[in-house]
Amino acid sequence: MSTTTSTRFSDLVGCRLPLQLAAMGGVGTAELAEAVSAAGGLGMVPSGVASAGECGVNFLMPFAPGPDGIHEVAKTARVVEFFYGDPDRNLVRAAHRGGALAGWQVGAADEARAAEEAGCDYIVAQGIEAGGHVRGHQLLAEVLAEVRVAVRVPVVAAGGVASARRFAEVMAMGADAVRVGTRFVTSPESGAHPDYVAALLAADGDDTVLTGWFNEGWPDAPHRVLRSALERARDSGWHATVPPYRGVERSPGDMAMYAGQGVGDVIASLPAREVVADLVGLL
Repeated sequence: MSTTTSTRFSDLVGCRLPLQLAAMGGVGTAELAEAVSAAGGLGMVPSGVASAGECGVNFLMPFAPGPDGIHEVAKTARVVEFFYGDPDRNLVRAAHRGGALAGWQVGAADEARAAEEAGCDYIVAQGIEAGGHVRGHQLLAEVLAEVRVAVRVPVVAAGGVASARRFAEVMAMGADAVRVGTRFVTSPESGAHPDYVAALLAADGDDTVLTGWFNEGWPDAPHRVLRSALERARDSGWHATVPPYRGVERSPGDMAMYAGQGVGDVIASLPAREVVADLVGLL
């Protein structure tokens, strides 16, 4: 795929397309991230997953290392990104010292301003439509509009985007790029268990729910999952924070099946490169 769509974000990170993969713990593999980067987007991996230098690394603040650890990771990453904690200037500086760009995912405009003041090169504005852990309390359109006014750096929009139509709509709202997660969980390069993939393909947007059930070791962190997974987990009493991954020994049906509200647009399991091409097809 040779299409190029230049935005402030794509120019900043050096990719051809304004698309960022969400770093998804448990199922976000290096193979998936590298495939997205090869297709022109910015692939991301969760911390602890090694990948090529053309990808970024995401750290969850409740579990992030100190500046020295961030500095080491930044030496081999295109970007280092943080989520779910107050913006920390020392961590941003550590990423920069290691040679990486720094980003922060936020759920509100005041948090975005703090991230910019901490030295971040870009901001990810997350709406409540997002799958997985959700930071704020606003719809994507609302938080994106407020964050765009609040900061000068590029803004990536995240939350419930899984189709070319919605991708184009969000870009038209002024986003510099769009982050997508759920759509890629069904790609063969992901580490998702086949039962998880099948559940996503069978679901629609009304089948997700925001809950705090799967919060073991991470309090006060609401997250969006498939309603059926929540019901099964409550019946079993299971509280695993990780989603069903390939090779898991426990029954995957009562684990955290994270899914955004755009899951109804996920209707086929396609290679990551084809997902990228489809998502940007209306730009």
